[in-house]
Amino acid sequence: NGNGITVSNGVLTFNPLRTSHGGQYTCQSVVTSLNISTASAITNVIVQIPTPAVSIIAAIPSQVVPIGSNVTLTCNITLDPSVDSAVMVNTTWIGPGGRIYNGTAPNKNGFSYQSILTLVSLKTTDVGAYNCSVPVTPANSLYIISTTGSAIIQVLAQLVTITATGSLSAGQTYTLRCVGSLVGNTSITPVVSWNNSNGVITNGNGITVSGGN
Repeated sequence: NGNGITVSNGVLTFNPLRTSHGGQYTCQSVVTSLNISTASAITNVIVQIPTPAVSIIAAIPSQVVPIGSNVTLTCNITLDPSVDSAVMVNTTWIGPGGRIYNGTAPNKNGFSYQSILTLVSLKTTDVGAYNCSVPVTPANSLYIISTTGSAIIQVLAQLVTITATGSLSAGQTYTLRCVGSLVGNTSITPVVSWNNSNGVITNGNGITVSGGN
């Protein structure tokens, strides 16, 4: 008895079951009698233990960021405390179109890991869903079954920005500038227009609209 294992009346009990309990166990039964010769039987049992499911949480599940900016995606990984044997934790970042991205190797802190993917100068082709896939495999045991978990992070592009100049006071000049950004995708031409509750705004009544493309 010990280490979460008890033996009673021929019954072997694991409580709680840990990954370190995986292995080959031998049960031997010996029968002796005054009237017959000693007899024995041996049975081997292999116990294979699935790695408990990993918990994977995206630090920010969805981000809306301007085109051309840098974006940091963070994947937080937590192993079940019953994983008390050596395992290898890796991450694979899969982006839009199935493209593979290289994130940081998981940093370990107890049962917690963290992997970070940085997108530099975001392009429209970078916009979409990113899958942080985390396979957990035993380091040196044949009796622990690998497992994989994943988390999805959405990256959305902020394609329109509005800036203001001037004094927001009656009788003064006040300018709103609307800019559509399509960095990295020259096949699309943005069309900019201004609207209010009455519909499309045109020149007149102290308002001037310029640009548009």
